Amino acid sequence: MSDNGEIQVDSKAIERLKRSIIIKENMNLKTRTMNDSQMVAWIKKKIEEEVQCYLNQ
Repeated sequence: MSDNGEIQVDSKAIERLKRSIIIKENMNLKTRTMNDSQMVAWIKKKIEEEVQCYLNQ
């Protein structure tokens, strides 16, 4: 977050997340290894990992 309260977004991190989520969802649609709630949990975990990496910089 910047001094004026705005949230800064790392576009590379967003692209990484989008790509990862799309690939995982496409694979899951074919294999059905995860149900919807498991996919949601996986996506939340990936977002939390990216945020943690960002905060540790």
